[in-house]
Parts: sequence; structure tokens; C-alpha cells
Amino acid sequence: MRSFDIIPSAKPLGSLAGIALASTIFVLAGAAPATAACDAFTGVIEAFNAGDEQKARSIAETAGTANCSANERTLVGRVAALATFNRIATAVGNGEKLSDHQQDLEALQKQYGGPWQVYDALGDLARERKDYEQAARLYQLALEDGSNETLTPDWMAPDEQYILRLDKLAGEMRLASPRPVQLSMRGGCKVSFRGVSIKKKSTPVRYVFGTADFTPEGVTAAKDLSECLKSVKPVSITLIGHTDPVGSADANYKLSLARAETLKTYLAGAGYAGTIATVGKGEDEPFKPDDASAYDTEMLNQLHRRVEVDVK
Repeated sequence: MRSFDIIPSAKPLGSLAGIALASTIFVLAGAAPATAACDAFTGVIEAFNAGDEQKARSIAETAGTANCSANERTLVGRVAALATFNRIATAVGNGEKLSDHQQDLEALQKQYGGPWQVYDALGDLARERKDYEQAARLYQLALEDGSNETLTPDWMAPDEQYILRLDKLAGEMRLASPRPVQLSMRGGCKVSFRGVSIKKKSTPVRYVFGTADFTPEGVTAAKDLSECLKSVKPVSITLIGHTDPVGSADANYKLSLARAETLKTYLAGAGYAGTIATVGKGEDEPFKPDDASAYDTEMLNQLHRRVEVDVK
């Protein structure tokens, strides 16, 4: 469990029991813009700081009739959602299971469309039950939502460390997922979030065991990567191939380079016009998961077998 003190931005303070819940303690007294005309916005912050979850939710439900812009109404709802989220985080910190609060978290997501802390917690729950495909989507949504500077102002945004963590978890879940999870879903192609540059992305391009030939899932992932490159349009990229430790070091080095070369050929043929360099790392740089104990040897090897895309 991660704790955050946002005055004015998220700061990780610690962890408990392997659950990376973004527990949030907010002081929002100075959050409202000086020129705010939205009474509901001021009211929901006052209710939040008073710890009055019911009042915060009540204000959010009537915000549509107040003198508020669409963005202000959204922010009112998100502050109300954080009041509920803080109650859940406190309960989990006192020993309750996060899974006991899944229904409340899903209701917040449905009603308020976030905020990012809710997506993050739901991602933790999906990861805990080994639904890696859903976890990848939820972590990516947390990253994208937390990077929306309109709906997630600085005073409720994740800090640089947590942005990098969310991106890493989203990538890890894509590698672990039995089916390809599109990078191109809502922001996955981005290489910068709130000014935080993310140069390397691990792409789950799968290959036939012991060869540099794509599996059907590998073709799907390679196509998705191609679509991403068309949207981001980097001038050059480096494809870095990695293998698991099965086999000799020399054979793995050659295989990792061959797999990077296969992907290079595909991307160039699919229309990427930039420069593509390839590097083989073999088994020398194994993937470092957030919690290695969550995986068996076979799954760890799946994480190790990857191609990283280094965007220049």
C-alpha cells in the first residue's frame, strides 16, 4: 500500500502488504482557484477537509445545477470520489482487504470516471487475481488520467516517481497478459506524461520458442507497435532484444538480436520511416518485476522475453 501526502502533489511515503494502493491524504484548502465562481467546488473541498464523505458526495450530485463549468463539475466529482477513496485507504491501512472494497471502487469509476487513484487500486486488484490483461488496461488508464492536466490539476496529480511506476506496471502487465493488450489504447503510445519522459517501452511481441518468428499474437503486437510509431512519429528508435536464461548465453545473445531484427524488418515494411537500430542483450538484463514472488518460473521467463523500444 502506498501512502501519499499531496500538499500540493503526490509523494510516496511507504508500502504495506504488497498492495500498491494509492492511499491519499489530501489537504485541499488552497486548491480552489482564486477566481472560482463554482460554489460547489468550494463546498466539496470544505467537506473533504472536514472528513465529511456524505456531504462531499451530496454536493457532487447537485453540482450540475450550480454555477460551474463542465470541468469544475468533473473536479467536484473527483474530490468527492477522493473522500470515499480515503475512507477505503484508511480501512485497508487498518488491516481490511482491498478486495472487500472492490464494489465501492468500481462504483467510483463508473460514477466519476476516476480519479487516477481509483484506476490504480483497481489495477492492483486485477493484478492480485492474475487478470493481467485487465490490470494492464487499468494501470494505463491511471497513467493517462493522472496525466490529464485539465481534469487532474497539479494538486491532485501523481509525482514523477509514481508516473514512472504506473508506466512500468502497465508494461509489466502487458508482458504477463496471455493476449496482446494494445499499446494504442488511450495514451499507451505516449512517451511523455506531465513532462516526465518515458524513453523505453517493453512491447509483448511473442516469438515461436527458440526462433525469431512471430507467433500469431506476436504479429498482433507488432502491428500495434507500428500504429503507435505512426502516431508518435519518432525520428529514430532502437529495438533491444532480450531472452530468458534457458539455453547458452551465446545462443541467447544471437536469438535476442535476431528477434530485434525481425521486428525491425516488420516495422520498416509497415511504413515506419525513421531510423531503426537493433541491439541484442540476450539473457544479461532480465526483467525486474514489481513483485517477483507473484510469478512462477515460466511466467518470469515470459517477462524476460521481450523487445524494448527506446525512442530517441
